Amino acid sequence: MSADNFQGKTPDYTFLGSSPADEFREVARIHYKEAKQLFDRAIEAQAEDRQEETKLLMDLAIARRARADEFERAARGEGDDPIVTEILDSQEEMCVKFTPYAPAFFSEEELLHAELPEDMKPVPLGRIARAVAWIGSWVTR
Repeated sequence: MSADNFQGKTPDYTFLGSSPADEFREVARIHYKEAKQLFDRAIEAQAEDRQEETKLLMDLAIARRARADEFERAARGEGDDPIVTEILDSQEEMCVKFTPYAPAFFSEEELLHAELPEDMKPVPLGRIARAVAWIGSWVTR
């Protein structure tokens, strides 16, 4: 294909430095395109008498269209994304309830009297192991 075929086309990709409104419009355009494809597939499924598939595709198309409308509103600056609003609200709540971590330090006195829980203590040596250790202590002398 020659380069002349691409002269009048709008770009398919966005590049760094584009405004958030342009990015929202691009995402909305993609969502609208997907919604149209889903509607077309739903009509085909209905013509072939596949009712469950028709219902599913229509529900998906409606949800995709609603999401595209949200992105259009965000591009125009008319509304906030509910997900972003929820995250920011919980972030403010986290800042209010935040307590900084303060590690606990033990004094030497407390460490001397510390005791391990039963499940963390080493298993006591059996009779054979004690005998081998006793003999080993006599050999190394």
